Amino acid sequence: MYGSKSDLDGEGAGAVMGGWMEHAPNAASVPGRDFKKLNRMALNAGQGLNANQISAYRKHHDARLKGGMHAGKSDGGSIALPSSQDPGFAYGKKSGGRIPMESLMQNEYQNQWVAQQGKKDEGYMKSKQKIPVMHTRASLGHRHVEPPPDNAKPFKLKKFENVPGKLHVPGVISPGRNTRRE
Repeated sequence: MYGSKSDLDGEGAGAVMGGWMEHAPNAASVPGRDFKKLNRMALNAGQGLNANQISAYRKHHDARLKGGMHAGKSDGGSIALPSSQDPGFAYGKKSGGRIPMESLMQNEYQNQWVAQQGKKDEGYMKSKQKIPVMHTRASLGHRHVEPPPDNAKPFKLKKFENVPGKLHVPGVISPGRNTRRE
């Protein structure tokens, strides 16, 4: 209960952490049945053609797994791990070499990163620049071609064909003006 004094027992934190109980398998336990082997044996004996024959064969015959409950175990239930054979074995990826504390304190890694980002920015800006158009002689010639003259008469309704323009500019013939002399 909160606030009440607890009685201390003789076992401390060191004893609790240092004394782990390990699982001890029962030595008298029988390994599990090997159904794959039983099915093969029934087929070889000619009695594994349907489910009833296999069931009858299993009642009178027995086959056990070699290593206890699961096939593939060498001893009576424990799996050989690399860490059990070599106490110095460690799982996982090895980390890189030692990092100098001076580099950490002087912020050297961030400075390197900023410099790398500057180089990336320069490359990005270069890639965004527009590529100048390189003209060929043909493309330059096409730029300076004068359009062909348009000799087509502008569209006018018939009733306005003979109506002269009201604006007269000297030296310019207006399109609606009759300039023929008769």
